[in-house]
Amino acid sequence: MTTELLRGKRSIVTGAGKGIGRETALALARNGSDVCAASRNPADVETLISELRQFPVNVVGVSADVTQEESAAVIVNEANTKLGGVDAVVCVAGYPMIQELWDKSIQDLTREEILDIFKVDVLGSFLLVKQALPLMVEQKHGVVVLFSSTPAISGYDKGSAYCVSKAANLGLTKSIAAEYGKYNIRAYAIAPGNIKTGRTFNELRAEDRLALENETPMKRWGEPQEVANVIASIISDNMSFISGQTFVVDGGTVML
Repeated sequence: MTTELLRGKRSIVTGAGKGIGRETALALARNGSDVCAASRNPADVETLISELRQFPVNVVGVSADVTQEESAAVIVNEANTKLGGVDAVVCVAGYPMIQELWDKSIQDLTREEILDIFKVDVLGSFLLVKQALPLMVEQKHGVVVLFSSTPAISGYDKGSAYCVSKAANLGLTKSIAAEYGKYNIRAYAIAPGNIKTGRTFNELRAEDRLALENETPMKRWGEPQEVANVIASIISDNMSFISGQTFVVDGGTVML
């Protein structure tokens, strides 16, 4: 079923090859937005584009590495040229979940490990937003959605490298909202909890899956589509006087 919630919108989604990024691209198209889907994996882009074509919207796929400034420019240029503009940027691309790295204490982390995560989560978001903002300023509207996490809000006894990186995106979100609100540009952060993706759920032992399931009052894992549906809602004009906020999608574990 399709809706017209985002009719006329032109959206970029990074990390669109799998998981939450893929479901976000599909949700935006399902709700009427044209979509520029970007991923490092050309095969994933090709598969996704074939799925997006079921919806009556314009779609374009880009294989690019968001940590490279030239690639960020290519993504925005492709969207601007082939979709006719950019109304929303959704930076889903993130560093892969590596169990060994997740379990490392702060004192054991290396400089390179921290930088590797920052390059994707923070720098990748910054570079794409930097390219898109001039277009949004010129047209005097736009929406930016960055990805954080619940550990970045509440703290956690594991995953410190990921936690610090995702926390940086909270600051970037607020800076965009504060500086560019005068141009009618809104910014939000999404903080997912335990979401059933290949990067998380599939990498865990059965006992760990159950323990994390029981963390939430709802006693279940979230689905990628549930995060995607939140993103579709906040991109819409229904959220026109809300900006700089973090939307927690975790079944009620972290309550602000």
